[in-house]
Amino acid sequence: MTAHATIPNILTAARIVMAAAAVWLAFGINAAPVAVAVCIVAALSDACDGWLARSLGQCSRVGKHMDPLADKILMGVVFVWVGIDASSSAVWMLIALMGARDVAMTAFRAYSLRRHGRYIPASRLGRTKMLVQSVVGLTILGITHWVGRSVPPAVVVGALAAILVISYASAVAYVVDWKRGAPRAQSKGACRRPGADPLCATQHHG
Repeated sequence: MTAHATIPNILTAARIVMAAAAVWLAFGINAAPVAVAVCIVAALSDACDGWLARSLGQCSRVGKHMDPLADKILMGVVFVWVGIDASSSAVWMLIALMGARDVAMTAFRAYSLRRHGRYIPASRLGRTKMLVQSVVGLTILGITHWVGRSVPPAVVVGALAAILVISYASAVAYVVDWKRGAPRAQSKGACRRPGADPLCATQHHG
């Protein structure tokens, strides 16, 4: 196994593949219930790769960058699917605002690391945002494609609005802390083995 082909990194890459597979299952061969199941397995794998990286001492810079990318791809698939099902302009507007926030935070993290050498680790609010996104998005899809009942657009709008508040609150908190020059300790899920890369964290949800 190469330095980058660690078990956690393979699991993270598999999450990206599962997100693509879910798109094919849902829209390519009309197997939406199976696609929802694949998305749920992919979301659960997010916790597994972090635990494995800590347990096996296999944190890596590749994983540090690939993990949040995999999360955003998976959540992008889930919420675009939610938007297609809802067929509501209000839902699409909220999804677009969520996407804009994630793109802006990704750019900000890259700027901070490349120009200032400061990695922005996940905060508790950032991890909460990822958890809420996963639960809300997959619950809506599960009700729609497993139970066979359409979720009212008003309910979807309310749920997405709550996610949006958490998302932007976490983004503002990141920027405020960064401007204050707060010391950047490792995130809660970081590797703590002797000699571990201080920038290496297994949870990077932003």
